[in-house]
Amino acid sequence: MSRPTVSVVVPFAGRQADAERAAQRLRALAIRTGDELILADNSDTVPALPAPPTVVRAPGERSPAHARNAGASRSSGDWILFLDADTVAPSDLLDRYFASPVGGHVGALAGEIRPAPGDLSLASRYAARRNFLSARAHLAHPYRPRAAAANLMVRRSAFMAAGGFREGVRTAEDTDLCWRLQDLGWTLELRPDAIVEHQYRTSVRELAAQWRAYAAGRAWLAREYPGFHPEPAAKRALRRVWRAGAGPRARPGADPGRSDRHQEPSRSDRKEMPSRAERLEFLALDVLLAVEELVGMRLPNRPREGGERS
Repeated sequence: MSRPTVSVVVPFAGRQADAERAAQRLRALAIRTGDELILADNSDTVPALPAPPTVVRAPGERSPAHARNAGASRSSGDWILFLDADTVAPSDLLDRYFASPVGGHVGALAGEIRPAPGDLSLASRYAARRNFLSARAHLAHPYRPRAAAANLMVRRSAFMAAGGFREGVRTAEDTDLCWRLQDLGWTLELRPDAIVEHQYRTSVRELAAQWRAYAAGRAWLAREYPGFHPEPAAKRALRRVWRAGAGPRARPGADPGRSDRHQEPSRSDRKEMPSRAERLEFLALDVLLAVEELVGMRLPNRPREGGERS
């Protein structure tokens, strides 16, 4: 079955060894004639690598938005698939995206994102349980559908019409792109079988720093989109407390803003439910991150100068 050509763009900022692993993951993707694999080097640490992938230098602003735009500017596919460097994708990911026809009004396809197994740290278990990047949950956002650029397929013509990712910001650039696409009349569509695994932060300190950055992004979105009012983390934490004591618990990856009270957990879901001790640890992290959010909402959403991004 024929499908459109795809340019896969991965932004990168990290160590040389990590760059080589990111390149290996790109090479594992099954591609067809006309497809492209691009690694956008935003830290000038990627060594000379045998093609594919093509390494595109992205000097200047240290941000995922700038790196993605630099990679996209060197691409030619009908669609551009944005993946993160720390995601692991099945070899047939591109074909999964186009397993069913795409309507002409669809500007972006949101692939599903699942937590990578293996790490047993408290921060990783917490993030995996909350699954902050769930595409299904993001598309059900009460303000407007959105999707994470860790696994996002964008139609080239829609991407160009929107002007790409907005640069000069540290986080929330993917939400902003999704909302601007909708302003132009495009829609977003879920591709639940186009799944990648994502490695969440492994330490509480890293998770807290990430949360502050996310909060700064949400505050920026609230300034850019007057109808958007970020829900406080404390309110979400209180809802989880209520669910833990008064109703069926949400399944992993379920929309954290919606109730599943009409759906009883399956036997496999019950096996995956955390212990009482783990639930208390998670609630403690809810409180910590609620405080971090209050701090982050007052921080600028500008990219950092040099160094690694949180």
